[in-house]
Amino acid sequence: MSRRTEKVSSLLHQEIARLIQEFELPALTTVSKVQVTADLKWGKVFVTVMGDEAKQKLTLAELKKNIYGIQKAVNQELGMKIVPRISFILDHGEEYAAKINELLRKAREQ
Repeated sequence: MSRRTEKVSSLLHQEIARLIQEFELPALTTVSKVQVTADLKWGKVFVTVMGDEAKQKLTLAELKKNIYGIQKAVNQELGMKIVPRISFILDHGEEYAAKINELLRKAREQ
């Protein structure tokens, strides 16, 4: 990843994290990472949602419902010539890490 895409990812991460705090979401939600394509046209926003699968789906649906307002605010705030079009994706990294840790703990006990 180039320095430019890293900077844009960081700016998007900060701005989107600030924006989603204003929404009444069903569960605690954090932006875990943002990936931007090299041409800066697309950005994937990975969110971590605390709660069960139903709350995760509700939260993701709420974010997707408000994506145009979030995109508009990001466009105005960043003021760049090309601002990546964002999409929200659930980040299951923490769940995967917890599962691996549990398997390692069980293996140690045996």
